[in-house]
Amino acid sequence: MIELTRRTLLAGSAAAAMAGMVSFRARAAARTYHALLVACTDYDNLPKKAWLIGPKHDAGLVRDYLINNAPAPVKFEADNITLLAKDVEGASGPPTHAAITAAFTDLAAKVQRDDFVYLHLSGHGAQQPERQAGDETDGLDEIFLPVDIQKWADRASGVPNALVDDEIRDALDAIRAKGAFVWVVFDCCHSGTATRAVLVDDEMERKVEFPDLVGGDEAARAAAQTVYDEASAAASRALEADGGRQVGFNLTPTGAEPSTKGKMVAFYAAQTVETTPEMPLPKGAEGATRFGLFTFTIMAKLAENPNITYRQLGQAVLQQYAADGRTRPTPLFEGELDAPVFGTEKTDAAHQWPIVVKGDAATIKGGLLHHLNPGSKLAILPSALSPIADAVGYLEVTSARNLESKIKPIEFDGKPALKIADIPNGAYARVAELAVDYTLAVARPSSSDGLDTETALVNSMLDELAAKKDSGFNIKLVEAGKAAELRLAVLRENAIAGTATDATDKPALWFLPASGDVTTSNGARPPLIIIHADERQKLLETTAKNLTTIFRATGLSRLAAANDYRPEEVEVQFLIKREGADTPEQLEASVVPRVSPGDEMHVKVVNKSNDLIDLNVLYVGSDYSIAHIVSERLASEAKWEEGLFAFTDTSFGMERMIAVLTAAPSQKEKEDLSFLAQDGVPAATRGAGPAGFSEMLADIGMAPATRSVMKMSDNKGSKGAVMIFPVETMPRS
Repeated sequence: MIELTRRTLLAGSAAAAMAGMVSFRARAAARTYHALLVACTDYDNLPKKAWLIGPKHDAGLVRDYLINNAPAPVKFEADNITLLAKDVEGASGPPTHAAITAAFTDLAAKVQRDDFVYLHLSGHGAQQPERQAGDETDGLDEIFLPVDIQKWADRASGVPNALVDDEIRDALDAIRAKGAFVWVVFDCCHSGTATRAVLVDDEMERKVEFPDLVGGDEAARAAAQTVYDEASAAASRALEADGGRQVGFNLTPTGAEPSTKGKMVAFYAAQTVETTPEMPLPKGAEGATRFGLFTFTIMAKLAENPNITYRQLGQAVLQQYAADGRTRPTPLFEGELDAPVFGTEKTDAAHQWPIVVKGDAATIKGGLLHHLNPGSKLAILPSALSPIADAVGYLEVTSARNLESKIKPIEFDGKPALKIADIPNGAYARVAELAVDYTLAVARPSSSDGLDTETALVNSMLDELAAKKDSGFNIKLVEAGKAAELRLAVLRENAIAGTATDATDKPALWFLPASGDVTTSNGARPPLIIIHADERQKLLETTAKNLTTIFRATGLSRLAAANDYRPEEVEVQFLIKREGADTPEQLEASVVPRVSPGDEMHVKVVNKSNDLIDLNVLYVGSDYSIAHIVSERLASEAKWEEGLFAFTDTSFGMERMIAVLTAAPSQKEKEDLSFLAQDGVPAATRGAGPAGFSEMLADIGMAPATRSVMKMSDNKGSKGAVMIFPVETMPRS
């Protein structure tokens, strides 16, 4: 683990325009914040295998955040939060169709102009044949499933008690017609076509297949499936007519709207042909609770930095998925994305919290979602505006929940441990060490039919590699199916439909993403090594090389968590010039665009800060290759725009543009990260303690120690950021 020194950002500013501050706070005080949280878990008319656990935990987490952690002056009163769930304290009742629609109606009746409404729906999604022909581009209605759904009987009635997009849109329109701003989050999915090569323990997809929604005898079910297949047979899936991704619910208006109507933002966990999981989170935490991945990631990113726009929040979610090695699902975001989350003002944010002392115990309203873990160090500061140099002592986290930690005074950095009673009134606890963990969790392969010998060989080889010093990577081996960033599988090369045309039935070691999915569509191919049982040393060497490559590529993505450049300091825009187009189009940070060979990537950077900044642009391929594109030093207020490269047919799949920003002291040479460049992992191999951000980057290429310590400081010279812009490359049709 590497700890990062960076300048602490202070909450508030003496230079703030007081008139604007008063105006904002006056508006916030007059505004009422409402929330409706829907958590669907137990479905009486679905097989028990389809029942969920995570939605009720999603709702509890969101409610706790809204009440206790929403950034001031935003205030969600408990009386203005409606929770529909089973077995959750404070819930108003189960999330039936009638209860959900009644809650929508109640909101529409009581909201006022400029109020804020947060809506969160966690549960199963599904698809049914569209009830009105021509209403959907893919021939199917996307639906959300309340707990009291009934069985599908015919096309005219659909799934009784399901919420269809028209119904949801009408409910939101009624709220927006009163002038309220609406933010709606859908943590569900509707379908999925990915092939999972290995099972993942404790992960469950939030979607129901159509056959499970159908009642009647075998003949009736077969007839219903025929209707479903015919409805979607010739339809366009996942893409709009212009090639954009398709959202689950059609909520965005197609024409002009009255200026008095409230604005809206919608977050979707996945596009229509993907699944989204629930799982124990935080990843790897002992006794972790099951949450929806999408919900948990949104709350974690808000906890880290609440003073951002919806677009920036969407980008942060995509960056976290990339850092976790997830190539799917692809969350989608639409609406007024440049509005600030919750309508907050823009302020500098520090990872700090008021210290609450009760008797001989002390706590803070920061926890696992803020990257606080047992052992994390925090400085005791007299006030929120105090520099870290004014620390009167230090604290250590003794236990942490998602949004709260217990702390105790410790001796640290030459300062003695204070007594709890001596902690100053009004004191704040600010993060004193920032950690980025580079360790790559690798799941062993499970036994496969007829391949026990090969699986045993791979596992013995992994044991040897994990124990080896100076290997060029740090891995933690976990059992098959457990939480991991990289999953290994021993399967025959042609075991998965869609693999290379020259694939054989020879056993192979596959390198798969965290989800365990194998993506072979649109030219994508997973890396693998053909196993020859009598050539163990060659297999060992090739596997070590592949793990080194993957380790460096994933480590670079994880540094996105260490971002301390704000959007108002540095603006980075990637642009795509489509083949045959005259001008490039901006690559939106909250969207994963599709690109094809012949398209070009351009970049535009503006240094709005008062400091020199070094920029490096790298490209991480789906094969884990790293290409160093350019390095440039930007003076204060400098603007730089450049065409970078054209896409080729070398690899296809989920890939990433990465912009690395580092503070550039005038006496220091320009940062050049070309040493990080590397070839990728072949799709088939036949045969077989740093002082600052710059040093962290260097460590990626040198396999840093599992843990090292770096204190935070007020020194701005160590600032840095890694910004990730995912793209999906595919063959040109």
